[in-house]
Amino acid sequence: MGIFKRIETITTATMHQVLDQVENPVAMLNQYMRDMEQEISQAEVAIARQVAQEKNWEILIKEAEGRIAKRTRQAELAVAEGEDSIARQALTDKQQCEARKDEYTGLLEESRQRTVQLREQLQELKDKFYEMRNKKATLISRARVAKTSKSMHTALHSIDTESAAKGFSRMEEKIAMLEADAEASRTIRFSYQPYVSQHAEPNPQVEAELARLRAARSEVADA
Repeated sequence: MGIFKRIETITTATMHQVLDQVENPVAMLNQYMRDMEQEISQAEVAIARQVAQEKNWEILIKEAEGRIAKRTRQAELAVAEGEDSIARQALTDKQQCEARKDEYTGLLEESRQRTVQLREQLQELKDKFYEMRNKKATLISRARVAKTSKSMHTALHSIDTESAAKGFSRMEEKIAMLEADAEASRTIRFSYQPYVSQHAEPNPQVEAELARLRAARSEVADA
């Protein structure tokens, strides 16, 4: 019966579908519950029809039994009155009624077995439905956690770590080069200052003061 297969599919697939589509887990789970309730209701209607069909088989069986009994009496009366042709007709109809009764009895037994199976399956599905209803809050929490985890993994996966590492190395090399240039500039500046002081143009004031000191020293020496 396809209706039970659909219900079972909804029940067993609910968790996976919720975890895959968690845009609005509350609305989705509520929709699943409504779908399952509708399917269960349809299954109950189908079982009710099955039971009604069983009653119909029972009625047909009783009618066949009544006809068999009637044809048996007619055949007996016909034989008693020497009406063999009438007896043959009654017995022929009796055989046909017995065949129909056997057919109805077989169909009734199959229908009863099927009804028992359907009721057992329906009860299992109801149990699953109640279990899913009780787990709804847990499923919603798990769905949200799964969505967050998936977003984190997606973000991490999108980062090109190799490219970032290469870029970091390039920046490190560039900074080292800038530091080397700065050190070289400082060394050149300090090494150039003595050279400039030794080879710079004479300062007139310094030279005049130097000449005065030499003259004073010369006068002291002559005295």
